[in-house]
Amino acid sequence: MQVDVLICGGGPVGLLLSYQLARMGIKTYTVEQYDKSTQGMYGRACVLYPRTLEMLDQLELGEALAQIGLVGRSAVTYRDGKRINGRGWGFISKPLDTYFDYCLNIRQKYSEDVFRDAAEGFGSNIQSNTKLIGFTVNESSSGYKITAEVQENSGEKMTVQSKFIIGADGGHSTVRTIAEIPFIGDTVKDESVLHWIRMDAVVKTNMPGARLGYGSIESHRHGNVLWVAEDHGRTRIGFSIPPEIYEKHGEHISEEVVKEEAVKALAPFELEFITVDWWTLYSIGQRVADSFHTKERILLAGDAGHTHSSGAAQGMNTGMHDAVNLGWKIIGVLKGWYADSVLETYSTERRAVAQQLIELDKTMSTLISGRLPPRYNGDPNKILGELLESSAQFTTGLGVHYEANTLIRESSTSAVQPGWRVPDVLVRRPGSKFPIRFQQATKNNGKLWIAVFAGSPVRTLFKLQAFRGYIDSPESFTSRLTEAFTFLTVIAGPGVQADEVLGVRRFGDAFYDVDETAHVRLGVSADEGAVLVIRPDGILGFAAGLHEGTKLAQYLESFITPKLQQ
Repeated sequence: MQVDVLICGGGPVGLLLSYQLARMGIKTYTVEQYDKSTQGMYGRACVLYPRTLEMLDQLELGEALAQIGLVGRSAVTYRDGKRINGRGWGFISKPLDTYFDYCLNIRQKYSEDVFRDAAEGFGSNIQSNTKLIGFTVNESSSGYKITAEVQENSGEKMTVQSKFIIGADGGHSTVRTIAEIPFIGDTVKDESVLHWIRMDAVVKTNMPGARLGYGSIESHRHGNVLWVAEDHGRTRIGFSIPPEIYEKHGEHISEEVVKEEAVKALAPFELEFITVDWWTLYSIGQRVADSFHTKERILLAGDAGHTHSSGAAQGMNTGMHDAVNLGWKIIGVLKGWYADSVLETYSTERRAVAQQLIELDKTMSTLISGRLPPRYNGDPNKILGELLESSAQFTTGLGVHYEANTLIRESSTSAVQPGWRVPDVLVRRPGSKFPIRFQQATKNNGKLWIAVFAGSPVRTLFKLQAFRGYIDSPESFTSRLTEAFTFLTVIAGPGVQADEVLGVRRFGDAFYDVDETAHVRLGVSADEGAVLVIRPDGILGFAAGLHEGTKLAQYLESFITPKLQQ
């Protein structure tokens, strides 16, 4: 079998990559060693944060997920049966700079179902009960450099040739092991302190606000107890196992003991279990791969590249960010739009975020367990609340950003700094009385968006004429580079026909910023206008003035392939 990309791992990260690539015509083969129909059906990740929801919506997956998940906008925190404000998950109730101003609580089984159905709808080949045995890289080959061997549970083996191999196969990644990529870090030394229980169940409780979204119970023996209202009437409960309980039962702890400890953890509120779907006992550790990209064609994503606790519900969300960041880049390279060097930015961008998360998690997981990390003094629950509050932008994903690289060029033209998410402002389609979100106009199709914020055409006419003249000239990058970008125009003020309002032919589809709030929010003067280059993942890559066509060309030519090389 020959494919463009061999994806190892059929969890949410692998399935999301499979979907992204398949919808853009990239041939993939995804192998998952477990039988998903018999594997533990529930459990694992269960919270999707606002920025993750934005990115999934731009990939046209948001609606299917929203129909299943429970929308969580509120949180409660209790200590000794009394409600405490400003602690625990309270940060999620604060105003957020997004129209997805909530979390979606959906268990991993259901998010995987959505991703798998969507991928298979585009013809993606996804095979369960099949594992990677080994692979080699022929670096002298110009095409299918990867030769891999996979094996079905029946024992039958098959050779797969691919241009790339992606390890989305979890913390014990076979791809990472074969590639000999170091996995740096270790588990927490005091194992008895940091052993956690996670469980999904149908329960009865008299705790007020149990179905609001999120809860924290500041237990004296079980740390900061996690409470998440989930889909299908389920509840996720998480707590730290007291040392003496772990010493008595160890890894052989029974479900009955786990339920007894859960009841104690929720005290003084009552807790009755109707059905337990899933539970697990695990120890906390943090590790990160030395690189997410090696030998040009080997890539890691999700837990294969980084592992940490589930304390801040970051595992799946960080994996989704990995998948979206990698998806458009590998699509563009395979389509011949982008230079191979673009893939190098995947590792540098995402590994830096993973490292930041791991450093945060080392402190957070200790506090959640009811203990003080080194150099801290005071009440662990109070410190945890302050830490969750101060790191809320990072946790929700809205504050995740990247440093300057080939794809991110410093600029002072916009209030949004390159490397940061472009705010989801409101614009209007021609003739519409109702606005749409900017992200709805800039769906993720693997190509860059060149957004011409035209300002008020009465005041920017000469600049618009000059920019149109440049774009139409033989010297323009549009005549030299592959079509790895799509233009759109945003006009400050109302209008009846874009070309007439602009005084020049519009740049792609036109939208109206009727009250100029979009220009203001992005820091673009209606007197000057600007050109914003927005990556498929919604990150600002570069911003230039309408008179800076040459600077724009220099930026794009640094990573987009010339037409002659197609």
